[in-house]
Amino acid sequence: MAQIHVLDPHTAELIAAGEVVERPASVVKELVENSIDAGARHITVEIERGGISLIRIADDGSGIEAECIPTAFLRHATSKIAREEDLENIATLGFRGEALASIASVARVELLTRTPADEYAYCYRISGGREEGLEPGARALGTTFTVRDLFFNTPARMKFLKKDQSEGNYVADVVSQLALSHPEVAVKFVREGKTQFQTPGDGKLLSASYAVLSREFSKDLLAVDHTAGNYSVSGLVTPPRACRASRSMQYFFINGRHVKNRTMMAALEAAYKGTLMQGKFPGCVLMLTMPPQLVDVNVHPAKTEVRFAREKDVFEAVYAAVKGVLTQPESSRREFSFSTEGKGAAPAPTPVRAPAQTQHAAPAAARPSPRPEQIRAYTDFVQSFAKRAEAAPAQDTGIVASQPSAYRAAEERAQPAPAAAKKEPSPAPAPAPAEPAQAVPAPEMRDAAAQTPAQMSFAGEEAGAPFCYVGEVFNTYLIAQRGDEMCLIDKHAAHERAIYEELAKAYGNVASQQLLCPVTVQLSAEEKDALLAAGEVLAASGLEVEDFGGRSVVVRAVPADIVPEDVEDLLLDVAQRLCANPKETVSGKTEWVLHSVACRSAVKGGEKNSRAQLIRLAQDVLDGKIPPYCPHGRPVVLKITLKELEKQFGRQG
Repeated sequence: MAQIHVLDPHTAELIAAGEVVERPASVVKELVENSIDAGARHITVEIERGGISLIRIADDGSGIEAECIPTAFLRHATSKIAREEDLENIATLGFRGEALASIASVARVELLTRTPADEYAYCYRISGGREEGLEPGARALGTTFTVRDLFFNTPARMKFLKKDQSEGNYVADVVSQLALSHPEVAVKFVREGKTQFQTPGDGKLLSASYAVLSREFSKDLLAVDHTAGNYSVSGLVTPPRACRASRSMQYFFINGRHVKNRTMMAALEAAYKGTLMQGKFPGCVLMLTMPPQLVDVNVHPAKTEVRFAREKDVFEAVYAAVKGVLTQPESSRREFSFSTEGKGAAPAPTPVRAPAQTQHAAPAAARPSPRPEQIRAYTDFVQSFAKRAEAAPAQDTGIVASQPSAYRAAEERAQPAPAAAKKEPSPAPAPAPAEPAQAVPAPEMRDAAAQTPAQMSFAGEEAGAPFCYVGEVFNTYLIAQRGDEMCLIDKHAAHERAIYEELAKAYGNVASQQLLCPVTVQLSAEEKDALLAAGEVLAASGLEVEDFGGRSVVVRAVPADIVPEDVEDLLLDVAQRLCANPKETVSGKTEWVLHSVACRSAVKGGEKNSRAQLIRLAQDVLDGKIPPYCPHGRPVVLKITLKELEKQFGRQG
């Protein structure tokens, strides 16, 4: 039987420190929370090498009495609570008395502090849990903690830290959360000698949001202020039109403490239901104030998770607060501006009102009869369509795309020239028949073509066979006829797959465009770290992304078919995928990036496109040049035979 040992105090402290001090960001969180609890109005956070070599926290709080300094570094020593009953009424950020002891056991710590009653300051040093003395010092009222060489005596834990840049990003995230949680405190964050942000400390949440989260994110935020019984909800939320492709800009606070809470998140997103596009998420800075007795904050070592006594009441309070703001007219207002020869923006256009009575509501007798010219136009259309169907084997062929941009080029070439004079509309003559295309065997598919269902396969004598382009329905699905088959093509899926194939072939040398105005994107620390770590994959895919300080990255170049409006969503989508699968291989990450680029570059369902562009796309699908599945696995094309249609209509004898 193994012998049982009682660990010495120092070893026990090293083990316990792991629950509180995981990385430099944990140290910063504990020390800044102590500063806030001490009543500080100004706090400066300074780090070097991501906080590994240096963390310095300076405040103008109440300070620590000289005789209490050594005691403050003992485990479970705290001024926040005194007995068991106090745990049910916690009004401070810290209360366990573990932080200073844990930090001092794994780093070299220097404390310089002065209280209003002291004539001069006191300097105390402790390294690896061993005291190095207390002596007089000099500083104004308040406290300065200097933490050096974090984990110097625990190399096993040191090797699990990430790069300095990544650890610095986590610190920036923590400081941002603390600055937002207490807008009445002026917080300054200095990283590697450069100031990243500084909040004014004027007590206004919007001011703190501008300083921490950027002007671009904060300019459209809507104020929330709602009280229901014991619950008060205040803060800021994004209008539906400004929502993002990730949840990285959602901040929840309970009694001034930043938390990760599914109840509040679910209530927020439920309030937006019916106002957001699929895949979009609201941003927020929401403060919930409630009686401490109704929330348990002592359920997680880092105190980022809580437990509610009445979870349903919390959900309803947050939901009602956000929903009340979103029902206001200004929440969905869109601003339009038009240049007026340098005289400023014109007023927003007046929305067009729907008629009081729709055509469907009108009685049959009251509906106007079709005019002769309408009947004539309809007859001409039917006759023209019949002629095109008869000439199916000979027209709408011979269009081959070698690059995704060719579809765009076809659309540009198809734009009509301006008419010299207004003329009566007349049916256009059918185009001259072209030579039938030669049948070409379908190329080998990478998506298990041998298992492709018959409704989605085009092989053998079918590939390259002449077809007739019939048209488009719902601005999404193309209809083509070839032989005795009707083919339905999802234009977005088809175009997405075409772009993906070209990107994969050109990987490492993807054509990209420099953005005239680089796009700045706000990210969480985890998302930023994942993106910067995948810099080579992004560059090989045509994306030029650089660190822009703080929580931001800047995008300077994107693949040629990406429009600037889609850059932020593209980057957020890629960042989320990289965060969700951090251990994926380089080839796997490459595939995700190319999928996202192809999806954002492709024509969209519901979008209007030129006939030439759609014919070119249909031709490539039916010739087998575009595989029958999009990069996400959805079918590109379905086909219905004449025999199947006749069976459905009961025309088979």
